[in-house]
Amino acid sequence: MEFGDAAIGHVIARLLDEPGAVADRDRTIPTLLTGIDDLLAGGLRTGQTTVVASRPGDGSSTFALGLARAAALHQRISTLLLTPDAPESEVVMRLISAETHIPLQRLRSRHLDDTEARRLQERRSHLESAPLSIQAGRPSAGTLIDTVGAMTFEEDVRLVIVDGLTSIGTDLRRAVTQMCAWAREDHYALVLVGGVLPSQSGADGPPTLDDLRDHDSIADIVDTVIMIEQAAPPEAVVHVVKHRYGPTGTIRVAHTAHTSSFSNLPPSWAASTTATSPTHGTCR
Repeated sequence: MEFGDAAIGHVIARLLDEPGAVADRDRTIPTLLTGIDDLLAGGLRTGQTTVVASRPGDGSSTFALGLARAAALHQRISTLLLTPDAPESEVVMRLISAETHIPLQRLRSRHLDDTEARRLQERRSHLESAPLSIQAGRPSAGTLIDTVGAMTFEEDVRLVIVDGLTSIGTDLRRAVTQMCAWAREDHYALVLVGGVLPSQSGADGPPTLDDLRDHDSIADIVDTVIMIEQAAPPEAVVHVVKHRYGPTGTIRVAHTAHTSSFSNLPPSWAASTTATSPTHGTCR
Protein backbone atom coordinates (compact mmCIF):
# COMPACT_ATOMS: atom_id res chain seq x y z
CA MET A 1 0.00 0.00 0.00
CA GLU A 2 1.33 3.43 -0.91
CA PHE A 3 0.82 6.50 1.25
CA GLY A 4 0.76 10.05 -0.05
CA ASP A 5 3.67 12.24 0.98
CA ALA A 6 1.23 14.95 2.13
CA ALA A 7 -0.63 12.59 4.47
CA ILE A 8 2.60 11.34 6.02
CA GLY A 9 3.89 14.87 6.38
CA HIS A 10 0.72 16.08 8.10
CA VAL A 11 0.89 13.29 10.66
CA ILE A 12 4.59 13.86 11.39
CA ALA A 13 4.04 17.62 11.71
CA ARG A 14 1.23 17.01 14.20
CA LEU A 15 3.32 14.55 16.22
CA LEU A 16 6.17 17.06 16.38
CA ASP A 17 3.76 19.90 17.21
CA GLU A 18 5.12 22.02 14.40
CA PRO A 19 3.62 25.48 13.69
CA GLY A 20 0.72 25.30 11.26
CA ALA A 21 0.06 21.61 11.84
CA VAL A 22 -3.56 20.55 12.31
CA ALA A 23 -3.89 20.06 16.06
CA ASP A 24 -4.67 16.52 17.16
CA ARG A 25 -7.28 17.94 19.50
CA ASP A 26 -9.27 18.92 16.40
CA ARG A 27 -9.70 15.19 15.74
CA THR A 28 -10.45 14.24 19.36
CA ILE A 29 -13.48 14.91 21.56
CA PRO A 30 -12.64 14.32 25.23
CA THR A 31 -15.29 12.61 27.34
CA LEU A 32 -13.88 14.47 30.38
CA LEU A 33 -13.79 11.12 32.21
CA THR A 34 -10.06 10.92 32.81
CA GLY A 35 -9.56 7.16 32.77
CA ILE A 36 -11.58 6.73 29.58
CA ASP A 37 -9.81 9.59 27.82
CA ASP A 38 -6.43 8.11 28.78
CA LEU A 39 -7.43 4.70 27.45
CA LEU A 40 -8.85 6.12 24.20
CA ALA A 41 -5.83 8.37 23.60
CA GLY A 42 -7.76 11.56 24.23
CA GLY A 43 -11.40 10.58 23.85
CA LEU A 44 -13.79 9.98 20.97
CA ARG A 45 -12.22 10.35 17.52
CA THR A 46 -13.84 12.14 14.62
CA GLY A 47 -14.51 9.78 11.73
CA GLN A 48 -14.92 6.82 14.06
CA THR A 49 -17.98 5.04 15.45
CA THR A 50 -18.54 3.99 19.06
CA VAL A 51 -21.29 1.77 20.46
CA VAL A 52 -22.35 2.35 24.08
CA ALA A 53 -24.33 -0.47 25.66
CA SER A 54 -25.57 -1.69 29.01
CA ARG A 55 -28.08 -4.02 30.51
CA PRO A 56 -31.53 -2.44 30.93
CA GLY A 57 -31.37 0.32 33.53
CA ASP A 58 -27.57 0.27 33.88
CA GLY A 59 -27.05 3.68 32.30
CA SER A 60 -26.11 3.54 28.61
CA SER A 61 -28.47 6.41 27.73
CA THR A 62 -27.29 8.46 30.71
CA PHE A 63 -23.68 7.83 29.74
CA ALA A 64 -24.34 8.91 26.14
CA LEU A 65 -26.11 12.06 27.35
CA GLY A 66 -23.01 12.74 29.44
CA LEU A 67 -20.90 12.58 26.29
CA ALA A 68 -23.18 15.17 24.69
CA ARG A 69 -23.00 17.36 27.78
CA ALA A 70 -19.20 17.16 27.98
CA ALA A 71 -18.86 18.11 24.32
CA ALA A 72 -21.54 20.77 23.89
CA LEU A 73 -21.72 22.43 27.31
CA HIS A 74 -18.15 22.11 28.51
CA GLN A 75 -16.15 22.28 25.26
CA ARG A 76 -18.59 24.14 22.97
CA ILE A 77 -18.36 21.37 20.37
CA SER A 78 -21.31 21.22 17.98
CA THR A 79 -23.33 18.14 18.92
CA LEU A 80 -26.44 16.41 17.57
CA LEU A 81 -28.43 14.08 19.84
CA LEU A 82 -31.19 11.87 18.41
CA THR A 83 -33.40 10.07 20.93
CA PRO A 84 -36.28 8.34 19.13
CA ASP A 85 -37.44 6.49 22.24
CA ALA A 86 -37.57 9.43 24.67
CA PRO A 87 -39.51 12.71 24.67
CA GLU A 88 -37.53 15.92 24.35
CA SER A 89 -38.71 17.21 27.73
CA GLU A 90 -37.30 14.15 29.51
CA VAL A 91 -33.93 14.43 27.74
CA VAL A 92 -33.68 18.13 28.59
CA MET A 93 -34.65 17.51 32.23
CA ARG A 94 -31.89 14.92 32.57
CA LEU A 95 -29.39 17.29 30.95
CA ILE A 96 -30.36 20.12 33.34
CA SER A 97 -30.18 17.77 36.33
CA ALA A 98 -26.68 16.61 35.44
CA GLU A 99 -25.45 20.15 34.81
CA THR A 100 -26.98 21.83 37.87
CA HIS A 101 -26.80 18.87 40.31
CA ILE A 102 -30.48 19.38 41.07
CA PRO A 103 -32.13 15.97 41.59
CA LEU A 104 -34.14 14.91 38.57
CA GLN A 105 -37.22 14.14 40.66
CA ARG A 106 -37.27 17.71 42.01
CA LEU A 107 -37.08 19.11 38.50
CA ARG A 108 -39.93 16.87 37.40
CA SER A 109 -42.08 17.94 40.32
CA ARG A 110 -41.06 21.60 39.90
CA HIS A 111 -40.48 21.86 43.64
CA LEU A 112 -37.22 23.81 43.76
CA ASP A 113 -35.93 25.51 46.87
CA ASP A 114 -34.32 28.95 46.68
CA THR A 115 -30.80 27.55 46.32
CA GLU A 116 -31.80 25.23 43.48
CA ALA A 117 -33.75 27.95 41.68
CA ARG A 118 -30.76 30.28 41.92
CA ARG A 119 -28.43 27.56 40.65
CA LEU A 120 -30.71 26.91 37.67
CA GLN A 121 -30.89 30.62 36.88
CA GLU A 122 -27.10 30.92 37.06
CA ARG A 123 -26.65 28.08 34.55
CA ARG A 124 -29.52 29.09 32.29
CA SER A 125 -27.60 31.09 29.69
CA HIS A 126 -24.87 28.46 29.56
CA LEU A 127 -27.45 25.75 28.91
CA GLU A 128 -29.45 27.75 26.38
CA SER A 129 -26.38 28.81 24.36
CA ALA A 130 -24.83 25.33 24.12
CA PRO A 131 -24.26 24.12 20.53
CA LEU A 132 -26.51 21.12 21.14
CA SER A 133 -29.37 20.09 18.88
CA ILE A 134 -31.84 17.52 20.24
CA GLN A 135 -34.09 15.53 17.91
CA ALA A 136 -36.46 13.52 20.10
CA GLY A 137 -39.28 11.13 19.31
CA ARG A 138 -39.87 8.93 16.31
CA PRO A 139 -39.18 10.52 12.91
CA SER A 140 -42.37 11.91 11.41
CA ALA A 141 -41.43 10.51 8.02
CA GLY A 142 -38.85 8.09 6.73
CA THR A 143 -36.59 6.13 9.05
CA LEU A 144 -34.10 6.92 11.78
CA ILE A 145 -31.21 6.53 9.37
CA ASP A 146 -32.91 8.98 6.98
CA THR A 147 -33.06 11.49 9.83
CA VAL A 148 -29.38 10.99 10.64
CA GLY A 149 -28.43 11.51 6.99
CA ALA A 150 -30.58 14.62 6.59
CA MET A 151 -29.56 16.33 9.83
CA THR A 152 -25.85 15.69 9.49
CA PHE A 153 -26.01 16.97 5.92
CA GLU A 154 -27.74 20.18 7.01
CA GLU A 155 -25.73 20.87 10.15
CA ASP A 156 -21.99 21.16 10.70
CA VAL A 157 -21.54 18.85 13.69
CA ARG A 158 -18.53 17.11 15.22
CA LEU A 159 -20.40 14.68 17.48
CA VAL A 160 -23.55 12.74 16.60
CA ILE A 161 -25.24 10.52 19.18
CA VAL A 162 -28.05 8.15 18.17
CA ASP A 163 -29.73 6.78 21.29
CA GLY A 164 -31.80 3.98 19.85
CA LEU A 165 -30.19 1.24 17.79
CA THR A 166 -33.30 -0.85 18.40
CA SER A 167 -35.34 1.79 16.54
CA ILE A 168 -33.50 1.19 13.28
CA GLY A 169 -35.55 -1.88 12.50
CA THR A 170 -34.62 -4.44 9.87
CA ASP A 171 -31.27 -4.64 8.12
CA LEU A 172 -29.36 -3.21 11.07
CA ARG A 173 -26.00 -4.05 9.51
CA ARG A 174 -26.71 -2.02 6.39
CA ALA A 175 -27.91 0.96 8.44
CA VAL A 176 -24.89 0.94 10.77
CA THR A 177 -22.51 0.50 7.84
CA GLN A 178 -24.05 3.55 6.16
CA MET A 179 -23.88 5.71 9.29
CA CYS A 180 -20.29 4.62 9.90
CA ALA A 181 -19.40 5.70 6.35
CA TRP A 182 -21.08 9.09 6.80
CA ALA A 183 -19.14 9.70 10.03
CA ARG A 184 -15.87 8.88 8.30
CA GLU A 185 -16.63 10.99 5.22
CA ASP A 186 -17.98 14.02 7.13
CA HIS A 187 -15.41 13.84 9.95
CA TYR A 188 -17.66 13.63 12.97
CA ALA A 189 -17.58 11.21 15.89
CA LEU A 190 -20.61 8.89 15.89
CA VAL A 191 -21.98 7.26 19.04
CA LEU A 192 -24.69 4.59 18.79
CA VAL A 193 -26.52 3.51 21.94
CA GLY A 194 -27.53 -0.14 21.96
CA GLY A 195 -28.12 -2.83 24.53
CA VAL A 196 -26.67 -6.04 25.87
CA LEU A 197 -28.39 -9.24 26.83
CA PRO A 198 -30.51 -8.94 30.00
CA SER A 199 -28.74 -11.76 31.85
CA GLN A 200 -26.46 -10.67 34.69
CA SER A 201 -22.77 -11.45 34.44
CA GLY A 202 -22.33 -12.52 38.11
CA ALA A 203 -19.78 -15.29 38.36
CA ASP A 204 -19.47 -15.30 34.59
CA GLY A 205 -17.36 -12.15 34.75
CA PRO A 206 -17.72 -8.76 33.05
CA PRO A 207 -19.64 -8.36 29.79
CA THR A 208 -17.89 -9.25 26.56
CA LEU A 209 -18.41 -8.38 22.92
CA ASP A 210 -20.58 -11.50 22.59
CA ASP A 211 -23.06 -9.96 25.05
CA LEU A 212 -23.77 -7.08 22.68
CA ARG A 213 -27.21 -7.41 21.15
CA ASP A 214 -26.91 -8.11 17.42
CA HIS A 215 -23.15 -8.35 17.83
CA ASP A 216 -22.90 -10.58 14.75
CA SER A 217 -24.31 -7.70 12.69
CA ILE A 218 -22.38 -4.71 14.01
CA ALA A 219 -19.38 -5.66 16.17
CA ASP A 220 -16.96 -5.88 13.25
CA ILE A 221 -18.19 -2.61 11.68
CA VAL A 222 -17.76 -0.16 14.55
CA ASP A 223 -14.45 1.03 15.96
CA THR A 224 -15.12 1.02 19.70
CA VAL A 225 -17.58 -0.75 22.00
CA ILE A 226 -18.15 0.53 25.54
CA MET A 227 -20.27 -1.37 28.06
CA ILE A 228 -21.58 0.10 31.30
CA GLU A 229 -22.15 -1.94 34.47
CA GLN A 230 -23.42 -0.72 37.82
CA ALA A 231 -21.31 -1.50 40.88
CA ALA A 232 -21.72 -0.68 44.56
CA PRO A 233 -23.00 2.91 44.74
CA PRO A 234 -21.68 5.44 43.94
CA GLU A 235 -19.56 3.52 41.44
CA ALA A 236 -20.12 2.23 37.93
CA VAL A 237 -17.74 0.25 35.78
CA VAL A 238 -16.97 1.17 32.18
CA HIS A 239 -15.65 -1.69 30.05
CA VAL A 240 -14.00 -0.80 26.75
CA VAL A 241 -14.42 -4.24 25.17
CA LYS A 242 -13.39 -3.24 21.65
CA HIS A 243 -10.95 -0.52 20.63
CA ARG A 244 -9.86 -0.91 17.05
CA TYR A 245 -6.79 1.32 17.26
CA GLY A 246 -5.67 0.83 20.83
CA PRO A 247 -5.99 -1.11 24.10
CA THR A 248 -9.17 -2.25 25.78
CA GLY A 249 -9.66 -1.98 29.51
CA THR A 250 -11.89 -1.32 32.51
CA ILE A 251 -12.36 2.00 34.28
CA ARG A 252 -14.25 2.81 37.46
CA VAL A 253 -16.27 6.03 37.48
CA ALA A 254 -18.81 7.69 39.75
CA HIS A 255 -22.49 7.42 38.88
CA THR A 256 -25.07 9.66 40.52
CA ALA A 257 -28.44 8.26 39.50
CA HIS A 258 -30.59 11.03 40.98
CA THR A 259 -28.83 13.65 38.83
CA SER A 260 -28.38 11.44 35.75
CA SER A 261 -24.62 11.90 35.67
CA PHE A 262 -21.32 10.08 35.42
CA SER A 263 -18.15 11.73 36.72
CA ASN A 264 -14.60 11.03 37.78
CA LEU A 265 -14.16 9.32 41.11
CA PRO A 266 -12.51 11.42 43.82
CA PRO A 267 -8.69 11.14 43.82
CA SER A 268 -8.81 8.96 46.93
CA TRP A 269 -10.87 6.47 44.92
CA ALA A 270 -8.69 6.67 41.83
CA ALA A 271 -10.11 4.60 38.99
CA SER A 272 -8.11 1.60 37.92
CA THR A 273 -7.55 0.62 34.31
CA THR A 274 -6.54 -2.83 33.10
CA ALA A 275 -5.26 -2.73 29.52
CA THR A 276 -5.30 -5.65 27.13
CA SER A 277 -4.18 -6.16 23.57
CA PRO A 278 -5.36 -3.70 20.89
CA THR A 279 -7.69 -4.77 18.10
CA HIS A 280 -6.79 -3.77 14.56
CA GLY A 281 -8.83 -3.27 11.40
CA THR A 282 -10.80 -0.68 9.51
CA CYS A 283 -14.35 0.64 9.68
CA ARG A 284 -16.07 -0.21 6.45
